[in-house]
Amino acid sequence: MASHRLKRTLRGALAAIAVMAVACLAPSPVLADPPPASTDPVTQFKQLSQQADALNEQYNTVKVDLANKQNELQTLNANLAAAAQVVAQAQAQEDQYRTQVDKLTSASFEGAQFTSLSALLTGTSAEDFLERATMLQYLASDNEEVLDKFTGATKQAQAAERQVSDDKQKVQDAANAASALLAQIQQQYAALQAQISKVEVALGNLSPAARAALGDTGVKGVFIAPPGVAGQAMQLALNKRGSPYVWGGSGPSDFDCSGLVMWVYAQLGVRLPHSAQAQSEMGQGISRSALEPGDLVFFGSPGAIHHVGIYVGNGLMVDAPDVGQVVKVEALDSDYALARRLGG
Repeated sequence: MASHRLKRTLRGALAAIAVMAVACLAPSPVLADPPPASTDPVTQFKQLSQQADALNEQYNTVKVDLANKQNELQTLNANLAAAAQVVAQAQAQEDQYRTQVDKLTSASFEGAQFTSLSALLTGTSAEDFLERATMLQYLASDNEEVLDKFTGATKQAQAAERQVSDDKQKVQDAANAASALLAQIQQQYAALQAQISKVEVALGNLSPAARAALGDTGVKGVFIAPPGVAGQAMQLALNKRGSPYVWGGSGPSDFDCSGLVMWVYAQLGVRLPHSAQAQSEMGQGISRSALEPGDLVFFGSPGAIHHVGIYVGNGLMVDAPDVGQVVKVEALDSDYALARRLGG
């Protein structure tokens, strides 16, 4: 149990550093290996494994962030295309009414428009004057309508152009953010692969008995799942006991911690992100004293979550712990952070 607590303490510290790096979109630091607490091969393996697991969840979180940014970029590009069409239509209307305004202006300068006085002076009869005066009213009304439409079309074109300018800036900002995330994820992937190599070497140094012990499925017994989606997810996870932990694993035969939760809920038609941090922001918050079987339990600290499991009651959870281990039932980690309830 002491090594179990040490394992989670290391994981929490490393994940906190990792998530802070994600939040500011800065290149992630390469985590330095802490001095081994023991020369025991099992202890060294667990330490290296926890560092790799922290990097893995950081990598998962940035992948989710990158996918969100790419979706945002697609939406903004679609909005930009639509806004460009609005600009074109508004400019076409402006040009149409500008032509009419130009014609009216030209006619006025050339004396083609009559005034009431000219209608009176040039009329041959009272009836002729009335007819010409009525025509003048129509002309005045038409002129005012054309000018109003031209003014409206101009304002619409200007507003549409401003919207396009704003959309272009949003697209550029989203593209820059996605580019920064892509560079970050590439760096994190390289760091993860380097750490995996160290873990594999450490795993090879274990005795056959120690390697066999890593495959233990934890606390035995019968765990009663409640009705509803959360209970069904819990039972599906329990059915996966003995499945190996694999970095980035999302089922159906191997898992990492958030991959297990994502997979069981996917079987029930609920789509979750492949990230413990992102999952910790979903559903309804539950206090520790109100925990019920089927609730999701998270470890680390709010905003710096590095591990997730599914509560099964009596202070136990089913989870995919670390590399070299399997999906198992075990005690809640000492760095418990929060719980969320999804579904009924």
